[in-house]
Amino acid sequence: CAVADAIDRDANLVVQAGTGTGKSLAYLLPAVLAGKKTVVATATKALQDQLAMHDLPMLQRHLGHEFSFCVVKGRGNYVCVQQLQELTEGQITIDLADTKSGLGAEIEKIRKWSQSDEIGDLALIDFPISDAAKAAVSVGADECPGASKCASGGRCFAEFARARAEAADIVVVNTHLYGLDVATEGKILPEHELVIFDEA
Repeated sequence: CAVADAIDRDANLVVQAGTGTGKSLAYLLPAVLAGKKTVVATATKALQDQLAMHDLPMLQRHLGHEFSFCVVKGRGNYVCVQQLQELTEGQITIDLADTKSGLGAEIEKIRKWSQSDEIGDLALIDFPISDAAKAAVSVGADECPGASKCASGGRCFAEFARARAEAADIVVVNTHLYGLDVATEGKILPEHELVIFDEA
């Protein structure tokens, strides 16, 4: 009730509750029912994944109130289509034939997976991959030239995530990404009416 009341009054609210008491549902339910464009900023990627894979889908199934959601992470969390293409074409040289590490086989599995996946989030890969493989197929914001300057910009998973965020009712991010949005005066996330910090 306190969360719903704060949303109705456009007021700030700070709540503390123990682990496993249902905090996420206590803020997600009134946020969804309020019908406001909402950003939920979490302290960890694990909590992002919990909201996206469990809590929000459960509300979609049982609430009887239609809404959409998406997760937006930093660029380094997505397969970079251009990086992957350059790797497989040999434009970037790493020892893909190193049978000890199996890196080449991992990258090939990621390539095949990315061709049928719409999100490209490395955390959603359903087979084991090493940190080295993740690092090989992704780039950080400092390495990315931007969609308009990239040959694969029109197929960029990170850009697709931003486009989904524009259309979604609930956008789940981490606090670091929200901080970057504040620092860039709103250039990373869509305009929103409500923000919830979980584990602030």
